[in-house]
Parts: sequence; C-alpha cells; structure tokens
Amino acid sequence: MRANRNKLRLPIGRTARLAFQLEALRVDCCQAAETVMRRKQIDELELEECARLDDSLAAAHRILKQTITQITLTRLKRRSQAR
Repeated sequence: MRANRNKLRLPIGRTARLAFQLEALRVDCCQAAETVMRRKQIDELELEECARLDDSLAAAHRILKQTITQITLTRLKRRSQAR
C-alpha cells in the first residue's frame, strides 16, 4: 500500500516573477532619481524618497530571493533523498 502524500503546491514560479518585478521597480526608482538630478533645481526630498523606496525594494528583493533559493534547494534535496 502506497503512502498518501499531500503535496503542497507553493507558488514558487509566481514568487520568482515577483522578485523580477521588484528588480524592475528598483530600476524605475533609479530612473526617477536621474530625472530629479537632471533638473536645474534639485528637490532633495524627492531624491531622498527615491532612495528610501529603492532601499526598501532592495531589502524585500533580497529576502524574497533568499527564501526562494532556500525552498528550492530544500525541495531538490528532499527529492534526491527520496529516490
């Protein structure tokens, strides 16, 4: 008799796409900062806001990528041990 396994389907693929989207948002923040810098009068508050958004997105991106990597490696290890 085979053991009944309920496999949990995590949205790894969609989460990886989200990580790529976060990276694209960081590019948008950099482009916005470049636009602010090209102005005759630089608005330091807008520039600071661009930097804060980029820092937040970078932190979220890093955490998401690390977690995706850990989960993927754990699953691969489990599969190889099950064989």
